[in-house]
Amino acid sequence: MLADRPLRIEVLVNSPGPHDQVRIRDPFQTLQGLGVDCRIHERPFRFNSCIRPHSLVIWQRPLPESRLRQWEHLQWLRERGCLLLTEWDDHPHLFPASIRAPLEAMAMAPLELCHGLHTSSARLAFELGAIQPLAVVLENHVANIPALNLEKHSTQQLRVLVANQNRSPEHQTISDSLLQWVQRCAGIQVVVVADRELAAKLPSNQRDYYPTLDYQSYRELLRSCHIALLPLAQGTANACKTPIKLLECAAESVAAVCGPELYGRSAPAGVATVVDALEAVVPATKAIAQDLQGRRQQVEQAHRWVETHWAVDSGLATRLWLYQQLWTRRHQLDQRLVARRQKDATLPPMRSEEFGGGGNQP
Repeated sequence: MLADRPLRIEVLVNSPGPHDQVRIRDPFQTLQGLGVDCRIHERPFRFNSCIRPHSLVIWQRPLPESRLRQWEHLQWLRERGCLLLTEWDDHPHLFPASIRAPLEAMAMAPLELCHGLHTSSARLAFELGAIQPLAVVLENHVANIPALNLEKHSTQQLRVLVANQNRSPEHQTISDSLLQWVQRCAGIQVVVVADRELAAKLPSNQRDYYPTLDYQSYRELLRSCHIALLPLAQGTANACKTPIKLLECAAESVAAVCGPELYGRSAPAGVATVVDALEAVVPATKAIAQDLQGRRQQVEQAHRWVETHWAVDSGLATRLWLYQQLWTRRHQLDQRLVARRQKDATLPPMRSEEFGGGGNQP
């Protein structure tokens, strides 16, 4: 019977890199430590050798070569009694054109041709609902929360971090005022990650530039800073992001200046400086740079907030319960998938009786 098989999880990492640490490595490795039957596989992988029949398969950012190929992956999994969740953590509009164009050409097949989405944001799940109506939302948490460090804020030099990937338009909006501030204050060092254009605008003796870093190196660099700038322009795609960078700042005792999108709705008062326009980011940063007592209070409150509510351990019970509920209801979920696919004449049909029909081995 379908209902009597234990939960086992296969996680496929299609896009290894710094962005998969929070979504994949930290939570699933922690589940492994608790004894959950969970395995993580990095690309390149072969379904035949790494996916066990009757498993919950969570596939991070799959990018098949065609819509038909995604259908074939899904059908292979269905025949072996597997549920497929597509792990997707960003709005497609924010992807570079080299990724977005193929996705659009295949009508968002990785999002549509699966049993449901595995995502980090309720807003993102809502916005993608027309493509894939079923989603499990598991917000990002922080695995490593060092002890509070207020002492570093007593130094005379101020290290200001700008490390937001693919945020060049926002960075350019604040670049002129950031340059003026830096030119007037010799004690400021701006630490820039990945954005060469922004780094090129700043005085060479007052900037540190780094290419995209692995996750541990990024956290070490963040730890060395005092203030981080998290500008995020208003709009639907940015509203679908998660406040993970703010959580990481809080964990590393770094004051955050952020907004106008997302962060004001994500953080309680006192844990960040939130502005309502991109042009206000640098003036707000100057104010908190000069207010040592206020900055230390914000850092302390933010650290307490992330430690209390956003440690990775605090979300594990809910995560495991959700996976178990999905697994218990896998036959119903597959029936809903089949019902949705009946309207698509461009692909071969699916039938409910195929679910588990080709993978009855243990």
